Amino acid sequence: GDSPRRRTARRGEPVSSAGVPGPPVEAGRGPAPASGGQPAQPPRPGRPSSDDLSTVQSVELSSNGQQLLIRADQPITYTSDWERGRVFYRITIPDARLAERVIGPQISANSSIQQVRLLQEDERTVAILVQPAAGVVIRDVIQPSDRLLALELRGAAQPPTTPTRPTPTTPPVATPPSTSLPRVPSGRIVVVLDPGHGGGDPGAIGIGGLREKDVVFPITTQVARLLEQQGVQVVMTRTDDREIDLEPRVQIAERARANLFVSIHANAISLDRPDVNGIETYYASEAGARLGRVIHDSMVRNTGLNDRGLRSARFYVIRNTSMPAVLLETGFVTGSQDAAFLRSAQGQQQMAFAIAQGILQYIQQNF
Repeated sequence: GDSPRRRTARRGEPVSSAGVPGPPVEAGRGPAPASGGQPAQPPRPGRPSSDDLSTVQSVELSSNGQQLLIRADQPITYTSDWERGRVFYRITIPDARLAERVIGPQISANSSIQQVRLLQEDERTVAILVQPAAGVVIRDVIQPSDRLLALELRGAAQPPTTPTRPTPTTPPVATPPSTSLPRVPSGRIVVVLDPGHGGGDPGAIGIGGLREKDVVFPITTQVARLLEQQGVQVVMTRTDDREIDLEPRVQIAERARANLFVSIHANAISLDRPDVNGIETYYASEAGARLGRVIHDSMVRNTGLNDRGLRSARFYVIRNTSMPAVLLETGFVTGSQDAAFLRSAQGQQQMAFAIAQGILQYIQQNF
């Protein structure tokens, strides 16, 4: 039969799955790999051609670059191993196809991966080939949920540590924030709040099984209540525990003609690095950077968590929204300090207040 269709994508960059004549275009910094992959698996007889296939929708680096996240719309299984020559690590997903506009990782000079190849090997088999960057070690594939795979990456620049069972620590004691929040003109400003992940997609998994979705949803609902009390019109991308793709989240913000978009997440790294803790804020535009600076400073000031900085990124939801947009990483569910803070009702309340205060301060300054 035909040779495999090969295509690559950057994070948030849709790629058509239509066959295109000519040589394949690879994402990455190195040359195309030599052949030597596993042979394509023939279609299984006696089954529908597509209705029973899972669709691989995105292959993206986590915000800290420590995981390559593979998301599908239905449950998936996988096998994984090094290709011959140990240049590429292969993840094979049977009974699957690539989405028509699959979202792939953005790869830069500082990425933990050098090259990713997305292959539709036959009508029922997807293969993902990953070439790690120099000094980066591929550890293992984990499956946090039946629709999500996470390839764990570890940079050699990080000093090796002896794996130990992390012990919860007392949440940091921050300077008590002011209990007053700024008021804004009632009903004039629309803010879309986007609690990350949900449903079958738990997001990052941390110490003691702490799930990202169980942290960010209560924080987001409290932010919404605080903003509404101060006269802001709030739209949430989800109001219960359900899984929503990235594009519908953007569409919700655009249909609402939102003035601001705030996506709320929690971070993660390897479970043997409980020493990594802190808040990160991501933006994709100058307007997003201004919004991010105000919210980020409020989060650090009001919670006492470590300040890991304001950073530029091309996450889909902040790159494709037309209003100022930010993605907030409220702390590491794998960090001994952050996990204790984020698990506690007091910590979630404190974080929600900090985010709401930052949003309101920005609105006061700019509207």
